[in-house]
Amino acid sequence: MAYRIRRKDSKAQASLRRIARDQVQAAIRSIDAAAVDRAEAIHDVRKRIKKIRGLLRLVRPGFEDYRTENAAFRGIAAPLGPQRDAGVRLETFDDVVATSTTRSNDWAPVRQELARQRQAIATAHDPEDLLNETRGTLRDALVRIDTWRLAEDGFDAFGTGLKSSYRRARKAMRAACDKADDDAFHDWRKRTKDHAFHLRLLQPIWPGPMRATQACAAALGEVLGQHHDLAVLAAHVRAMADVPSDAAAALETAIGARQRTLATRAGALGAPLYADPPRALAKSWRRRYIAWQSAD
Repeated sequence: MAYRIRRKDSKAQASLRRIARDQVQAAIRSIDAAAVDRAEAIHDVRKRIKKIRGLLRLVRPGFEDYRTENAAFRGIAAPLGPQRDAGVRLETFDDVVATSTTRSNDWAPVRQELARQRQAIATAHDPEDLLNETRGTLRDALVRIDTWRLAEDGFDAFGTGLKSSYRRARKAMRAACDKADDDAFHDWRKRTKDHAFHLRLLQPIWPGPMRATQACAAALGEVLGQHHDLAVLAAHVRAMADVPSDAAAALETAIGARQRTLATRAGALGAPLYADPPRALAKSWRRRYIAWQSAD
């Protein structure tokens, strides 16, 4: 079930189908075992779908059905998002409170409202029903996967998508560092997650170095994910009419301080990760791929 290409796959198309099939089947197994922890099953299914969409972006230039399938998997994941996101907002709030040097007793209503929202979403969207519906759409996807076709083979099936995705990530990093706004950092996060997926998928062509680079990309994605969680929390606080303005301002100040720390850390991780020009990166990976394919 490894999320990576294999030399014994007959073609790039075979890798695409196998990897996607493995992720879908693993997601279905999570749903089937969800009686103990439905929240964890939802989390796992969402992660699997993100990995599939990362795979699709790698082969996008040669995959005619990209838009249709990407939209289909996005649609499968969408109903699972609100419940998980409500829990993340509450966890993020607790983390801010625990680590902030400035605290306010007036923040208690914020937590109460976040907890109320989480419970309301759980009540309105029964996790068991959501997972049962998701199982059906995933089984439909399994049938389609066996019909997927790529126009290219070998590294040609991956190289253009790799270069395009990496270029977008570099541009997103520059935009985030220049603008320093939440939307720019969120875009950088999405592009970095794609690059981390691509490093995992192509890791066999140069295992040691690419494993280390992937760890760096994963760490950067985690930092940017925390930055985004804080941005979402801040937006929710601003929308809470019952929170005293002084308390809301103090909480946003604490959130902003955390975000600035995370932005600095992200810059330190991103600089070496995105140091190579896109064309040079693609050429280097192509040479490694050819050497890997010809090895005994």
